[in-house]
Amino acid sequence: MDINLLANITSFPAGVACLLISLRAFYVYRLSGKDLLSIIGLAMGTIALTVFVGNIGDSHLGGNHFSTEWARAVGSWSGALFIFLSSLVKSHEQVKHLRRWQITTAVVFIILIALMPVLPPLGGPLVSGVINSVRMVIYGCACLRYASLYVSKKTRFSLIVGTAFLVLEVGFGLYMPHLLFPASFVLLSILSAFIRAAGFFTLMIAYSMG
Repeated sequence: MDINLLANITSFPAGVACLLISLRAFYVYRLSGKDLLSIIGLAMGTIALTVFVGNIGDSHLGGNHFSTEWARAVGSWSGALFIFLSSLVKSHEQVKHLRRWQITTAVVFIILIALMPVLPPLGGPLVSGVINSVRMVIYGCACLRYASLYVSKKTRFSLIVGTAFLVLEVGFGLYMPHLLFPASFVLLSILSAFIRAAGFFTLMIAYSMG
């Protein structure tokens, strides 16, 4: 098996984990009517779809040469950002406002997916590195936020979520060399994919506790 194809396949479990979190969040939202759960569900669903879009683009499934970078950037940024922001809201009005912004962002994300066959490439390795750096900043902020919540509240949920974001931060950090030098560090990208999958499955454990 081609090692680049193997690196692409190993990212698939992360998408499955995100999809399971999304489905459970929407299921509990339907039962409870808590808008915050819909934000989590849409955020994780966005990340899951981002992973699957990346799999399709990187494997050139069906002979496609889609420009997936635009959708992947918006999807990975927005998914993580709204999870982080959901931990900051303190009132029902703030939740509703955040939800409106998330829906708007999701619409943009879907439009970019639809336009993948005609969009130009986003850029080279340097642009990919910048995109990953922004993603790492967002996940790092989420890690620090849940770490502070654990210090103040000592809840098992905040501890597990904070740990999950720390693992994800490590995974995306290990992915950076391959992004900057696509012909190299493929084995490192495979390792980073396993680590990211472990991070998302840890998130799934945390959200299954609620």
